[in-house]
Amino acid sequence: MKRYSSTPQRLELPELRGRGAHLLIWIYFITMSALALLSLDDVDSPTIVYLSVAVFGAIWFALTNDTGERVSVRVSVFVIAASVFTTLLSSWNAIHGGFSQWYVGAGALAMFYLSLRGRDLFAWVGFAAIGLAAIAWGLTTDDRLIEAILLVARQAPIVLVGSLFSFGMKRTSKKLENVHEADTARVAAEAGALARTAERSRRLAALDAAVGPQLQRIADGTELSDNDRHELLVAEARLRDSLRARQLDLPEIVAAVQRARRRGIVVLLLDDRYPLALPSEALSRVISASVRMLDSADDGTVTIRLLPAGRQLLSTLVADGDEYARVELPSLPSVATAASVT
Repeated sequence: MKRYSSTPQRLELPELRGRGAHLLIWIYFITMSALALLSLDDVDSPTIVYLSVAVFGAIWFALTNDTGERVSVRVSVFVIAASVFTTLLSSWNAIHGGFSQWYVGAGALAMFYLSLRGRDLFAWVGFAAIGLAAIAWGLTTDDRLIEAILLVARQAPIVLVGSLFSFGMKRTSKKLENVHEADTARVAAEAGALARTAERSRRLAALDAAVGPQLQRIADGTELSDNDRHELLVAEARLRDSLRARQLDLPEIVAAVQRARRRGIVVLLLDDRYPLALPSEALSRVISASVRMLDSADDGTVTIRLLPAGRQLLSTLVADGDEYARVELPSLPSVATAASVT
């Protein structure tokens, strides 16, 4: 028979907070730092380069240590502020273009990662602020406005790709969740079908054990004796018990009930507690009290009832014949109370 896992396998999107992603980020940081140090001859002050590299190190540290599904607002604001600060600090420090303007690409990549981590609006606000800072440098520097505009324009696709990828991941994630829900529903339906089949097989087996021989004799056309008819009535009552008092359908109680009914005693089993399960620690108390009352009854009616959950009493057992007896089983384990009237 085919087995179905209770925990279906779920497709997963790339993990943006895992070690692999963090390793790529720090490799980029090392590469970016190397380019910044290689361009020291193209800047006015190396100290500003060292400071800018340190600031971006703090940016990547903050991003890789934010373990939430989305980057927190506090970290997002810090990344934007630090990136803009570095752009303002380094733009007027660069003598020539090229690697000396590494900070704009580094800021754009920081915005790219913000976008991937669910902060598209923050990413574009941050990139716009970086762009304005770079253009402000171009406006205040002779003949470098076009250079500043092109510098910002070259980095814009990085943030755009991040936004598109983030949007695509959200759609894909939603589709995967739908697939997962459908798979879970299918597995649950199949499990329910298997459970119903097993229950049906169990009931058929119980029916066959209870009245199989008698039904076969009826099918063969054999005349039934009075004892056979009595056994059929006992079996019919047994089947009603299995539907009306499922939690009392225990081998010890069933055997005691059958013995009592064959002695001519009317037995009524009721389960007002179902579908709430009977506590496991209470089973032995219910079985012991039920078997004892059924075996001691000589005539009349025996009623065994499981009471609804939440009451002080767990069960009541009443024997109403020449003598009246009532046993009450409390919900909490203690000495059962009993009353007997002759």
